[in-house]
Amino acid sequence: MPDSSAIDQSNKQADAALQELLAPVIVFGALRSGTTLLRLMLNAHPELNNPGEVDFLTDHIRPAPDAPTGWRYDIPAMRADRMFRAQKIEIPEGLDGLDLLQALLRLLAAKSRGVLCVSMHRDLPLAVQLLPGARVVHLLRDPRDVARSSVDMGWAGTLYHACDHWVKSELDWERSCAMLGAGDWIELSFEGLMDAPTDELARICAFIGVPYSDKMLSYPSHSTYAPPDPSVARQWTHRCAPRDVAELESKIGAMMSARGYTPSTAPLVAPSRFRRAQLTLRHKLGKWSFGIRNYGVVPFFGARLASKLRLKPVQRYFQRRIDARIRQMLR
Repeated sequence: MPDSSAIDQSNKQADAALQELLAPVIVFGALRSGTTLLRLMLNAHPELNNPGEVDFLTDHIRPAPDAPTGWRYDIPAMRADRMFRAQKIEIPEGLDGLDLLQALLRLLAAKSRGVLCVSMHRDLPLAVQLLPGARVVHLLRDPRDVARSSVDMGWAGTLYHACDHWVKSELDWERSCAMLGAGDWIELSFEGLMDAPTDELARICAFIGVPYSDKMLSYPSHSTYAPPDPSVARQWTHRCAPRDVAELESKIGAMMSARGYTPSTAPLVAPSRFRRAQLTLRHKLGKWSFGIRNYGVVPFFGARLASKLRLKPVQRYFQRRIDARIRQMLR
């Protein structure tokens, strides 16, 4: 008769191996910080598998004390999520909560061979909580360039407001550091990646536990992204108005400095109440102008109004129309 202690030990080892499989390497950074470029580099490695952005894993899960695993997904919302649909995977029937999370990770891992790496932009503390053993690659970029790019994307109308999501991502990172072990994370900057791509990619590979491969720099042959170029970094110095930069720096100067980005203006003077009102108006008008121009009046305002009125089916209808337009724009 088999020794029960030996069976228990074998089961524990199998559980540990499964947990390691389901604890991916998370590439985390603010939107417009270069995470897509880094994903392409990682995915070009023969031993790494990065299927892309998976914020839907945490966007639609909530605590549910009455659920078997203590968590429950808003499955209709996840099915409507543009990034989930882009993965072209199906939600297994009968699963929810942490069981569904693990099943989705298995489906993502099955897309290719190699260590599973996923990209995320928000809710990192929740991801670390739900995925014990996960390791994190933190990608940092100058918030002035993040804000400039975010305005170009129509997400904000001013640099002063466009830096807010960078701040939120960095606060998420600070909270996550307290939850991670010293060897569970690595940090690099977008600027460093552009200046010395081979060195930085070799450092990431060593962290993940795979040898560096020069195939990581072959991504231009199968994407629209150009090779690493130092001139892509620090564009704020010649593409942003000094006053706009000064107002952004007055808002987040301390956090910038703590991350090695020295403000270009001194002293840091916050805008007056009247100027803040002007910036808020510019911010709203800029977002509305971009949304109307690119998505159409009805879908843009329909989605916003339905969200405020909590009419989820109506909001999803208009959001699908907006998402279809975004897919066309990204081609």
